[in-house]
Amino acid sequence: MTDDKTAGRIERSARRPLYVERVNAVIDYIEQHLAEELTLDELAEVAHFSPYHFHRVFGVLVGETPGRFINRLRVERAATQLTQHPKRTVTKIALKCGFSSSSSFARAFRNAFGMTATEWRKGGYQEHEMASGESVEETPGNLGLIGADYGILSSPAERGGDGRTWIIGAGGLGTATVTVEELPPLEVAYVRHTGRYQGLGEVFSDIFGRLMTWAQPRGLMTPDAWVLAVYHDDPSITVDDKLRVSACLSVPADTPASGDVGRMRIDGGSYGIGHFDLGEADYGEAWYALTAGWLPDSGYEPDDRYPFERYHLGRSTEAPGKEPVDVCMPVRPLRRY
Repeated sequence: MTDDKTAGRIERSARRPLYVERVNAVIDYIEQHLAEELTLDELAEVAHFSPYHFHRVFGVLVGETPGRFINRLRVERAATQLTQHPKRTVTKIALKCGFSSSSSFARAFRNAFGMTATEWRKGGYQEHEMASGESVEETPGNLGLIGADYGILSSPAERGGDGRTWIIGAGGLGTATVTVEELPPLEVAYVRHTGRYQGLGEVFSDIFGRLMTWAQPRGLMTPDAWVLAVYHDDPSITVDDKLRVSACLSVPADTPASGDVGRMRIDGGSYGIGHFDLGEADYGEAWYALTAGWLPDSGYEPDDRYPFERYHLGRSTEAPGKEPVDVCMPVRPLRRY
């Protein structure tokens, strides 16, 4: 007979394999179609995720981006064929392994092995000693495993709670609470930044400053207003100069747009919400704790709505240099396909 805590561990252990199952299906698909052009949309469809969420999930479970994984497999397959088929031309091997041209293959091969394909074939492969477990560009993680400092420490089943609250390990941030909540749709006014923002506090100071300067004289800074940072793109997919983030304030539905202050609607629904006290350098770790530590064992999967951070006007924390922040990820119940 199992106690509640053991039952909770068993329940969680049955969830992460569903993520691994989907990613394994993508890996199998890649290997079967390695010589073909493979797009992010195509691979995301195999995994039954949106491209945005697929890129994140794949990176967490495999330890490489999909693009790096594909490139590594192509280079490694070519390296094998160079020695196994000495009469086959380098160009033919490159094309059969999925490279669009001999020049792109030459660059990738030299970056991977520090020599040309011809040098490899002539004996360079015998001098190349790859350490056990080393990869060409980046060491992949074991599927389904993350750092020991991240993950669910206490689930609803273990505590006999409401079924919507977890305690998680959050690495250097210690522990945090995660809840799943139904949030209403929001009408917001926003000021948007396009370009790199990671680690640039001045970007957020600028867009929030402009938004508040606009909102204050209009009487929109009410105690029940929501202040959000909405992320439209994945920094690991979108190039820096195309990234978009919007500083948002919830407003009445009849509030007009004005100049550089736009209007949009944020869809309601289920959100996994990590409740953190964060300093300026802590946001990336908080997002990692939620997406890599909590999500795969939670019984939920990402949904196709905007993720955002929610800030609390007039609320403070005892931790110096930190503020209370809710990291909000749209979710839906985990499904098997």
